[in-house]
Amino acid sequence: MFHGKKKHVWIILICIALFCSTSTTAFAYGKGAKGPDVYAVQGMLKSLGYYSGPITGYYGNQTQSGVKAFQSRYGLPVTGNVDDQTLQSILWAYGNLKIPKKQAPPQAPTPPPSEPPPPSTEPPPAREAPPSTDLTAEEQQMLDLVNKERAAVGLAALVADAELTKTARLKSQDMVDNKYFSHDSPTYGSPFDMMEKFGITYNAAGENIACNQTVQAAHEALMNSPGHKANILSKDYTHIGIGIVAGGPCGKMFTQQFIGK
Repeated sequence: MFHGKKKHVWIILICIALFCSTSTTAFAYGKGAKGPDVYAVQGMLKSLGYYSGPITGYYGNQTQSGVKAFQSRYGLPVTGNVDDQTLQSILWAYGNLKIPKKQAPPQAPTPPPSEPPPPSTEPPPAREAPPSTDLTAEEQQMLDLVNKERAAVGLAALVADAELTKTARLKSQDMVDNKYFSHDSPTYGSPFDMMEKFGITYNAAGENIACNQTVQAAHEALMNSPGHKANILSKDYTHIGIGIVAGGPCGKMFTQQFIGK
């Protein structure tokens, strides 16, 4: 029961290629570049509303225009190239992206109780065993890292949810199969559409996605971004699903789906 309280859901996106580096060496790339860095920038700019083209990993005219629009909006030198300052600004803007989730529709009033039915003489049906989570070794590693962070700030551990793990794996596989990197799936819609399609109910929900080579690198980069860290350390979440699938431009696709019950 929500008691009319408006829910907000953090929608978090990150691709970790060279972005987790702490080096301050200046660099820039622009038109004609290609690779995971471009792929990630296109994904973030698309979610921020500065890029409307396909996410291909190739830095063409549309990407350059999107970078220029972002630079102009944030008071940066309008070069059309992604330098250190532009990249950090894009990461900051994306890490703090917040999307409101509409309120759940009001529940119908409960009808008054009627006369109790006569007792049944049939034996009660056997109770179905709860589904097994069966996390892979890498998914368990990521869950352990997440719960270690939560324990350090006095938060309860997130419980691995079997159905949410299923949808997280499907989302990661969908990104690999359909060659995209976004919260909006051409197959399942938004994360909330996907959860509702698979019968998952929640009071609060959110999603992190990442493109990287290892669990440790993905986790560290997520924790180094304020928005992603806030999602991992949210007191509103009680359950998590983690799906890690080999493939994509960075080596592996990671999806973390959170719900609060």
